[in-house]
Amino acid sequence: MLILSLAAFLYLVLALGLVVAIDNMVGFVFPETRSRSSRFFNFSKAFTGSQWLHRK
Repeated sequence: MLILSLAAFLYLVLALGLVVAIDNMVGFVFPETRSRSSRFFNFSKAFTGSQWLHRK
């Protein structure tokens, strides 16, 4: 059972590493052109948008 758990953990680590590696390769081919600050959720824009929709 210990070997199975270890194999599952190593498989998870390998899969996550592969996802990160592919993500980095795609980032080299298609660089992100927008600014980093707009990457995170902007609560003020969401609040004003919801108020605008509520008024309609």
